Amino acid sequence: MKLRPFELALIAIFAGLAIFALILLSILDFSSDEEVAPANAISQVEIWGTLPAEPMQSFLLQLKEQDERYAQVTYRSVPAENFDEQLVTALADGVGPDMLLTSHEYLVDQRRRLQPVSYESFTQRDYTNMYVDGANIFALADGIYAFPIMLDPLMMYYNRTILENQGFLTAPATWEELVSVQFPRLIGRNFDRTITRSVVAMGVYPNVRNAFGVLSMLTIQAGSERVIEADGGYSVRLDSVAGQTTQPFRTSVDFFMRFAQPSNTLYSWNRSFTDDRTQFISEDLVFYFGYGSEGREIERLNPNLSFDIAEVPQGAGATVRRTYGRFYGLAPLRSSDNLNGAFQVMSAFGAQNIASVIASAYNMVPAHRGAVAAGSNDTFGRYSYTAAPVTYGWLNPNLSASNGIFTDMTRSISENRSDVTAATSDAINRLRSEY
Repeated sequence: MKLRPFELALIAIFAGLAIFALILLSILDFSSDEEVAPANAISQVEIWGTLPAEPMQSFLLQLKEQDERYAQVTYRSVPAENFDEQLVTALADGVGPDMLLTSHEYLVDQRRRLQPVSYESFTQRDYTNMYVDGANIFALADGIYAFPIMLDPLMMYYNRTILENQGFLTAPATWEELVSVQFPRLIGRNFDRTITRSVVAMGVYPNVRNAFGVLSMLTIQAGSERVIEADGGYSVRLDSVAGQTTQPFRTSVDFFMRFAQPSNTLYSWNRSFTDDRTQFISEDLVFYFGYGSEGREIERLNPNLSFDIAEVPQGAGATVRRTYGRFYGLAPLRSSDNLNGAFQVMSAFGAQNIASVIASAYNMVPAHRGAVAAGSNDTFGRYSYTAAPVTYGWLNPNLSASNGIFTDMTRSISENRSDVTAATSDAINRLRSEY
């Protein structure tokens, strides 16, 4: 069949297109092993924190398997003692992280480096309704500096065997019950007052693992106004109670120190002991004040130890319950080259469902009111969840400096170089100079 010129032209055009397509396919390599990122993938976001790497990395691995958008989100654990130095160096070299998984205990120190979320984007009312009251510590005057993920309340661990052998079936609910009822029957001392079994580890700062938390807990329970923002700075009110003349910080330090004074009836601890958690695990200490997340580790270190967990004691006349705790949140850095990605991760991980998974991985309590209200069936989590609504922190200037100040304060009192009033007053003045 003879083709007309028009038909011949169409065949020539299609043949040319087919040849061009074959050439194009030969040039482009579609056989690469690299996965094509989803259209809405989040660009690389690196998170730094002081918490152990394994729980977060395990969570991220599972998340990436379910949602490829987070394939480039990574977490790096940096030791707390080196964190600030490594962060400053990385930022100076232009290779710093995009955001921090940080405790409120480092908030003031890191604040100048963080990018807050304005209250126009996330109202303070919505924030307050979403999280437990203590999480408001991240909501400062000019914005929200971190989306709370989880909290770790200070709890009281106790040796069940020792208590039961002395006829006590439950841990003391009040300080009065602890010191007046249980303490006299639990303490072990020789005729020369050498301690053979400690009841409470207080009075010496360096060998009390959570001394900062214990002193903070006592001070908060005493009604302290703690530290508030004022006139563009911080007002230290640790030793003030609104509308009263009492001195909560001084009173708390005085109580703390009694347990290390040989002449006091509460003498139970001294600097010759190893740290209190080691003593507790060795069954040489009846009560250990540790964070809720420590339960599993204590269990691992001594599987044969018969112990349990309870809320910290309260004052017999207290009308509200209080304890200290650490609040952890995700905070974007101003210096990030991917602030948009950092905010996306912060928003996603701050949601109740994901935050609950992260909290569980670290044996902590989610900061969301809804998650706390749902409770926990975990052996230790059940009590940590009940403590979460009454857990608070305070804006310390720098944790390392605060620990140094409190160490000097307690040593000055124990060595009779200062009385409690002078030592606590000096400590507060030194704290003020650190902000």
